[in-house]
Amino acid sequence: MKITIWSDFVCPFCFIGESHLNQALESFEHVNEVEVEYKSFLLMPDAKYVPGQGYAETFSKMKGIPLEQAKSMLDPVIEMAKASGVEINYDKAKLSSTYDAHRVFQYAKEQGKGNEFFNRFYRAHFTEGEVLSETETIVRLSGEVGLNGAEVMKIMESKEYTDQMSQDLSEARSVGVQGVPFFVFVDKYAVSGAQPVEVFQQVLNQVWEEEYSSK
Repeated sequence: MKITIWSDFVCPFCFIGESHLNQALESFEHVNEVEVEYKSFLLMPDAKYVPGQGYAETFSKMKGIPLEQAKSMLDPVIEMAKASGVEINYDKAKLSSTYDAHRVFQYAKEQGKGNEFFNRFYRAHFTEGEVLSETETIVRLSGEVGLNGAEVMKIMESKEYTDQMSQDLSEARSVGVQGVPFFVFVDKYAVSGAQPVEVFQQVLNQVWEEEYSSK
């Protein structure tokens, strides 16, 4: 069973939704026959890191809302993350462009490291406060998941893998992705958002029943 996930490294509900899916998979009896593939999505293509500016302040300016309102919107997300078993720390997190990180992600997928790359970059952003637009950061984190640092640097200094990333974005539009996370099971059944664990369990069982039980 193939599960395709459109996501971005700076999307909190993607981080949470992936945790919910993983928990659902733990109790799924056919888990060994499940393949998960990530695809690129640019949640905030215009995001730019401003040194010294906190996440809530950046968020409020991007959305054109008061700082206190921005903070009140972030608090429930922190609690939701905690309940799902992942850590989101907005005191550390720094909003930035993920354009180049997604280009390197396409290389990671080629090397069979796409999922590890995604998970590492989630944690780097939300838990560790890394700036995902910085070349040094991307090269270092890529090395941690087993990618060749010289190759990653070469990608960063060029426009390599832009076409592959654009293909993911184009495909997202064609299947009707309005926001992320967006999960597609066996290229047929779509689930949008950070659904509860129980919903993913239900979908996994239903898709297996409809697609594989009679085969």
